[in-house]
Amino acid sequence: MPSDKKTLLMLAIIGMFNSAIPFSLVGWGQAQGINSATTALLISASPFATLLFSHFMTQDDRFTWFKLIGMVFGFSGVVVLLSGELAGGGSAVGMLAILSASFCYAFSTLMIRKLGSIASLVIVAGALTVSTIVLMPLVLIFYPPATQSVSFESLAALFYLAMFPTALAYFLRTRITQKNGATFMSNVGYLIPFFAVIWGWLFLNEAPQLNMLLALLLIGGGIAVGQKR
Repeated sequence: MPSDKKTLLMLAIIGMFNSAIPFSLVGWGQAQGINSATTALLISASPFATLLFSHFMTQDDRFTWFKLIGMVFGFSGVVVLLSGELAGGGSAVGMLAILSASFCYAFSTLMIRKLGSIASLVIVAGALTVSTIVLMPLVLIFYPPATQSVSFESLAALFYLAMFPTALAYFLRTRITQKNGATFMSNVGYLIPFFAVIWGWLFLNEAPQLNMLLALLLIGGGIAVGQKR
């Protein structure tokens, strides 16, 4: 682990803006009545924020019209995919909280890019350690361990969530960001809603719709256009 103050400060910022703050904002925003489709759409705005931040904060990941057009196509694909589930709206404050989370993800991705000389695994370990230190006191205050029930199933679910969509996914995200840039990495924001629909089809017997194919074409086309030099 690095010991210089500047790198430790960067790891602390990444831990806050990549985990502690956005996780809390998304959870609180959904508790205000925001459905999962609207949440996915709002988080899909993060590539636009990443493109804006990246233009001013990096030297090699600047704005291009191809990137902007690609993002518009990708975002359109998300809108098509979720169009049937967006009815009902929800709390404007809740939506703002989730949108703020997407900006946190965009900012943290740029911070990861600035630590290009640090090993990906070190960045992930440092950032998750910071977010744990920040959130643990709140957990102990609001959810004292003595009042919680524990089962094998809940521990297994916790283990899976910690290992795969958090630790492993963060490592892959950090590695890709270091190698390919923040704007490239931000395209995953368009794929998350699509795969959510896929898993719903495979595991929850939710019938696929024709709009899935159109959404996939728009998302895939947007990513392709966005990478054009």
